Amino acid sequence: MIIRDLIKDKDYDYISWRVTAPEHFDEPDIFFGAAKSENGVLISLDGDNYYEDEVVVRYEEWSKDDIKNGLTVVTEVEWM
Repeated sequence: MIIRDLIKDKDYDYISWRVTAPEHFDEPDIFFGAAKSENGVLISLDGDNYYEDEVVVRYEEWSKDDIKNGLTVVTEVEWM
């Protein structure tokens, strides 16, 4: 599954983007950035670039306070 599969039919107010690289981090995953989606398009909330073709390791939909449709996605980071 890729990010595009998750956002193509649903808008998310907030997407918490996390990455995993077990050989480099002590934590299972770390915060990478924030985005939202509208009409199947990713929109950065922090000025960074995010790509809809990233492979999703795991994800969770959620809601909290003023965020009706939240999504946490975890992708793998590649090290050079």
